Amino acid sequence: MGTHFDCIVVGGGAAGLATAIGLARGGLSVKALGVPDAPHDDGRSAALFESSLEFLATLGVVEELKAHGAPLRAIRLIDITGALVRAPTTTFKASEIGQDAFGWNIPNAKIVEVMSAAARTTPGLSVSATFLDRFTQDENGITLMTKGGETLTADILIGADGQKSRVREGAGIGHRVKPYPQAAITCRLHHPKDHEDISLEFHTREGPFTFVPVADGLSALVWIMRPEKAEAMVKLPRAALEDEINRRATNALGPVKIDGPVASVPLQKLVANALIAGRVALVGEAAHAFPPIGAQGLNLGLKDVEAIVKRLIAAKKAGEPLATALPHYARDRRIDVEARSAGVDVLNSALIANSLPFDIARAAGLAVLRDVAPIRRLAMRIGGWRSPFGIKKPA
Repeated sequence: MGTHFDCIVVGGGAAGLATAIGLARGGLSVKALGVPDAPHDDGRSAALFESSLEFLATLGVVEELKAHGAPLRAIRLIDITGALVRAPTTTFKASEIGQDAFGWNIPNAKIVEVMSAAARTTPGLSVSATFLDRFTQDENGITLMTKGGETLTADILIGADGQKSRVREGAGIGHRVKPYPQAAITCRLHHPKDHEDISLEFHTREGPFTFVPVADGLSALVWIMRPEKAEAMVKLPRAALEDEINRRATNALGPVKIDGPVASVPLQKLVANALIAGRVALVGEAAHAFPPIGAQGLNLGLKDVEAIVKRLIAAKKAGEPLATALPHYARDRRIDVEARSAGVDVLNSALIANSLPFDIARAAGLAVLRDVAPIRRLAMRIGGWRSPFGIKKPA
């Protein structure tokens, strides 16, 4: 391939790779930058809901992704905040909304590994591990210089390069950040009891303590706590950290053993002030990021990807300038991004607030979700656990 492309995608994570593959499969010439030769495993996983899996099926990667994860057939919320008014334990079952599973939980490193391999064999897509150095844009297009000194040109530039996005910065798009007094410890855990494909989310005053199925006898842990506590926890010997996890889990899955790496990730809410600027568009965590509540992060990013891929392919097929598709993409996604970011912020703030009115409201809300089936099913649909586009999996 030459040095001019319809689109350059910066970012080798799941959102960037999905964007690049989707556009190339739709007939665009695409260059993907920052795609790692070997993904880094930090112990984190992503719960991909059915809506995300339906889109990934159109990219030809969903079955291989599922082979590295486990289905989520139910999600159980358990209040261990010690509040005076305790919220009832509430279980959401995929069967209630006509699904076999809400989705699949897959290690992040495996998602990147599978999608990176698919990207390297997709016609019309050129992949490079080198990263963006700088770029300019004008009425004629994008001119980009890589860290390796190569000059590339394109009609469109898409930033999928995370919370510290160089594309967002280079495009002059501002962003709002709200740091939380929280960090997440992430790792995988072996356990003797069957998780039964149920995600267990214990609500504590510091944030959720969650077991999410990954494989038989294996779950991913996301344990949110104060940053200074998380820093101390990750420095503990493995056996001591396992003891701390077992104490918090109250033997829900039996005594656990850590499998692989342990990481601590500071939490914050980030929302870009705009999704586009001229010929530049943002997707995934370059556009929005927030705490891992309700598994919205990557699922929301893949909604961005689905929307921009749809718009750009339609413009290409119609013979229209690709830049004309970007305002439509921004309108498609802005309300959803703002609403879900605000919703996660409210949920997280309510959970960690040590206040009787918040405790009463949380308990009452979960009681309604537990006892009123139509409202519970509506909440599951609003949560993104079904496709908003009605896309069906290929037979």
